[in-house]
Amino acid sequence: MIVESEISVIGRTLKPHGINGEIAATIDAPVNLDSLQCIILDIDGIYVPFFIRSYRYRGSEAVLISIDGVRDEKDAAALCGLDIHALKSDLGEDDDHGGDDGLYLSDLVGYTLLDQDGRKIGEIDGYDDSTANSLLTVSLSDGATVYVPIADELVEDVDTDQRTISLQIPQGLLDL
Repeated sequence: MIVESEISVIGRTLKPHGINGEIAATIDAPVNLDSLQCIILDIDGIYVPFFIRSYRYRGSEAVLISIDGVRDEKDAAALCGLDIHALKSDLGEDDDHGGDDGLYLSDLVGYTLLDQDGRKIGEIDGYDDSTANSLLTVSLSDGATVYVPIADELVEDVDTDQRTISLQIPQGLLDL
């Protein structure tokens, strides 16, 4: 069984392409699709491997993927709108090397955010990397959501065993 700690998000399925089961997707990580054993999609809470039959790039942003067993537009549509994961072992990521090298923003989802003094701020439930300054989406204990900037110079500590990250939180940010 594939577990979340073994995979990383590398892209997203977008929509069916044509009638033969191709899927238009984006690949956001620097990855060679030929080096992957499979791609992994979250199907009803279970990480399911799918084997790439073929792929071809469409422009600089999209790739058209054919997956074993996906024969038509209906099959392809059922797999659209999902994050594409890859095994960390296929990506050359090694969880045993220690430290926070090789962590992606997507890896921090589910971590507990601590301030520089070790106090719990909340749970990281997403991120926004669409701007120059990446932000973590953090759910506070009172149900509110805050956006916290994430940059190397703000990171105090990352504990992958405890699934916590300590950041220098800019003063007043949580009061906004």
